[in-house]
Amino acid sequence: MRSRLIPLFVIVLALAGVADSAYALNQHYAPAETSRCDVTAAISCTAINQSEYSKLSGVPVAAIGVAGYALIGALAGVGMMPSRQKRVWQLLLAMSTIALGFSLWLTWVELFILRAVCPLCVISLALIAAISALTALMVWKGRTRNQT
Repeated sequence: MRSRLIPLFVIVLALAGVADSAYALNQHYAPAETSRCDVTAAISCTAINQSEYSKLSGVPVAAIGVAGYALIGALAGVGMMPSRQKRVWQLLLAMSTIALGFSLWLTWVELFILRAVCPLCVISLALIAAISALTALMVWKGRTRNQT
C-alpha cells in the first residue's frame, strides 16, 4: 500500500501542475485587463506572462509546463508497475530536478529582473519542488530496498 501512496501523490501534484500551467497559458493569451491574477503591479501574472521571458524559443513557458506536468503524471503512473519502477523513478527524478532548476531560475528572473511575482508561477514552483522531493524519496527507497 505504501509503495503506491507516493506515486499517487506525484500524480495528483502533476494534475494540479497541469491545471495551474493551463490557467497560466490561458492568461498568457488573454487580454491584460481580464486577468484575475493581478493583485498589484508587483504581484501580477500579466507582468510575467507578457514579458520577454514568458517564451522559450517562441513556445510559452506555460505550455511547456502543461506538457511537462502531464508527462510527469503519466510516468508516475507507469512507475507504479513493479517491473519498471527503478528506471522510471530515476527518469522522473532527473526530469523533476531539471524542471525545479528551471523554475528557480524563472523565479530569480521574476524577483530580480522583472521585479514582479506571478502567483501561478509560485504555485508551480511549490508543486515541482514537492514532486522533486517525492521522486527523490522513491529513488532513495528503491536503493535502500536493493541493499537489504
